[in-house]
Order: sequence, then structure tokens, then C-alpha cells
Amino acid sequence: MWVKLVVSGLLLGVLSAFAAWAVHWSFEDHQETTYELPGAVTELSLGRGPQEVDPAARTEATVELREYLAEHSLALVIAPDTDGPPRLVVADPVGVLPWYIPPNPTGKHESGRARLGYVFEGTYSRRQWLRGSTPALVPAEVEIVGTMSAPEGAADPQYVRPLAESPLPPGQYLVNTDDPGELAEIRDIAYRAGLADFSTDRVPLWEHLRDDPLVGTTGTLLGAGCLAAVLFWTLGLRDRAGEFAIRARHGATRARLVRQVWPQGLPFQLLGIVLGVAITGALVSLVGLRPPDRVDWLVMAAAVTGGLLLVAPTWLLATVLGTRVRSEVGRAE
Repeated sequence: MWVKLVVSGLLLGVLSAFAAWAVHWSFEDHQETTYELPGAVTELSLGRGPQEVDPAARTEATVELREYLAEHSLALVIAPDTDGPPRLVVADPVGVLPWYIPPNPTGKHESGRARLGYVFEGTYSRRQWLRGSTPALVPAEVEIVGTMSAPEGAADPQYVRPLAESPLPPGQYLVNTDDPGELAEIRDIAYRAGLADFSTDRVPLWEHLRDDPLVGTTGTLLGAGCLAAVLFWTLGLRDRAGEFAIRARHGATRARLVRQVWPQGLPFQLLGIVLGVAITGALVSLVGLRPPDRVDWLVMAAAVTGGLLLVAPTWLLATVLGTRVRSEVGRAE
């Protein structure tokens, strides 16, 4: 029986590891979608509105928006629209974006910094800038003064510049809040800048995980594996029918049988889970052609923990069902 527990625990460990990797990959995909903004993220699609706005009012609206974000400790990433330059515009007064580390991290405006930009590493514009050429994909009014790591999944943007005093551009405005009052204030400021809200989409992490087909598939397989394990372990306990019958005849209660059998199987199942997660981690590393990094170890640790949390009640249910059936048979005899 103990060999069966190790083997079945190994299979559940493999399923648990794949489920953990699926959640991790889905989380990374969510970070790419939101440019690594933390917390609840809302995306506002802002385009040119029909209202006539004075150029000075556009600048005032930008300053007002920057000050409002700083006052409420919010971060903003403006992604380009289809017709705009390949850049990101960022306001991060509290420093929550891990990839955005400008020389002026507090977000306070400094005279003459409105047109400064930073090319992303690994881009065509960075190679041009390092050669001393003016990047062809960067507008002439933007002065590139350094390089910066690009956020995860940002394939198209070539550079980033801070939200200073330039007029607010149309594009996708991602802000780390879903508060209706704060979103209404941002829309109102954008309206005064000559923009209009075409759509609003909230990007909560739990919905992203719920709708991810890979997470759903691995979760379903893990659930089915637990159900199969209950049946397999319950049938396996029938091999100890004689032992349970003798204990029942000598006054052993059903609860006592469970308390004796259940903890004895946990070490073997834990061993199987660790082996299954280790095998899966090795396969992931071989496919990726790289050794495990800190994140990989954290994912595997989460897989072991989650697998044990699933296996413990699953084995408890199998123990309750197995000992109950056998104790009743023993009494009937």
C-alpha cells in the first residue's frame, strides 16, 4: 500500500506542478497585459474628442493629472494607439513599476525634462542610439538620455518618457485602481485635455486566471486526479480488511482507525509529491535550456505545498471511506 501511495503521490505531484506553472504563466501574462502595474488595473481607451480645447488647457490638464496621480499614490502607463509613436508615457510617483527607474523617480517635474526619453534595451532604437545616431522611430522633439529595461511582453514600444507637461496623447491609459470616483476624475481631466473615453475595461487578476484555458485545463486534470486517487486509495485499503475487522471486533472505533491510518500514509504521499514536482521542474528546465532560477524554485515550492494541501484531505476521505466499509464488513461477519 505504501508503494502505491508514493506512486500515486508522484502522479499528483506532476499534476500539481503543472497547475502551479499554469498559474505562474497566467500571472506573467497578466503582468504583460498591465505593464506590471500592481493591484486592480483599469484600462481606459482615450481618443480625440469632439470638444474644442485651447492648447494651454491641454498642458494644464496634463499637470493636473500628474498632480492627481501623485496625491492619490497612483501609477499610470499610457500605451500607444495604432497611429501614435512606439512609446510608453509613464507617471509613477510612488515607484511601483519595477522596470521604470528614471533619474527622477519621485515624479516631481523639473524644468527642461518634459522631452527627455529612455530607449528600451534590446530595441532597434537602442542600437541606433548606441551608435550615435538619432533613433528613426523616436520623434525629433524627444531627447534620448539613457536606456531602460522594457516591461515584460512590451514588444512594440521603443522608448519611454515621463508624463511631464506635454499634451495628453490618445491611447490606452492603464491605471492601478478600479475606484469609480478616481476613474471619473481621470476621465474628467482627460475630457478637459480634449480626449474622450471610448471604452473602459477592468483587468482583475482573478478573472484573468478564471478565463485562462491552460489554468482551467490543469485545474480540471488535478481535480480529476484527486477523485481518481480517492477511489484508488479506498480500494487499496481493502487489502487491510482483515486487520480492520479484527480491530473492530476488539472495540476499535471508526474514528480511531482513521486517526491511526491517515497520518501513516502522509509521509509516503509527501515523498511522491516532491518527486513528481522535481521531475516536472527538471522537464521545464530541459525544455527551456536553462537552470532553475529563484522564480522557478518558488513555483516548485508552491506546487509541493499546494499538492500536500490537496492530498491530505483526499487521503483523509479515502481513509474514512475505506475503514468504514471494512469495519462494517468485519462486524457483519
